[in-house]
Amino acid sequence: MSWVGAVMMVLLAGVAFDARTAAPSPTIAHSIAPYSRAPTARSAPTLPATRAFAARSHRGTDSASSLPRARPLQSAVLLQAVDCAGNLRMLHLLHRAPVRERLQLAVLWYVGVPGDSVLIRRLLPAWTSEVPLRAAPASVIGELARLGHTSTPTLIVLDQSQRVRFATQSPRSPREFAGLRRIIEGLTWIEEL
Repeated sequence: MSWVGAVMMVLLAGVAFDARTAAPSPTIAHSIAPYSRAPTARSAPTLPATRAFAARSHRGTDSASSLPRARPLQSAVLLQAVDCAGNLRMLHLLHRAPVRERLQLAVLWYVGVPGDSVLIRRLLPAWTSEVPLRAAPASVIGELARLGHTSTPTLIVLDQSQRVRFATQSPRSPREFAGLRRIIEGLTWIEEL
């Protein structure tokens, strides 16, 4: 009877292993979601200037405080310790107004050994101190590789439907930096609420 119990245990272990490996791995959006924060009064985006003016004129008020607020787009950056030596220009773009009100850096992921997190945190800009720094999930690295991003740093931006809208490497030249700035500002422009 003991060999029947052993066979049953092996079969159950096989079923459990198959169920675990058959489960879909979390997507980039699912991996960013736990770190998304609700917009604050300081970070909540407003309507574009022309629409805000029209809305105030229509309502007969000169206060923008009653205008609807949209949830900022969510983003993440994948990096490693070697990137912190000067290859993080895209972080400066994320901190510029009005982008910082419309695009929230939800999480910083790193690849490398766990001890790298201390060095990375020390070398990051001060404004990122409230952004969680976590080891990159294997599913995120795999999904980025499928999208063609196999080096760091990588910026990932989700759209309002929580799908990957944009992913890119850090700009390598002033021209690429200017282009990335225009792309990010275009992605974060709120057309409709």
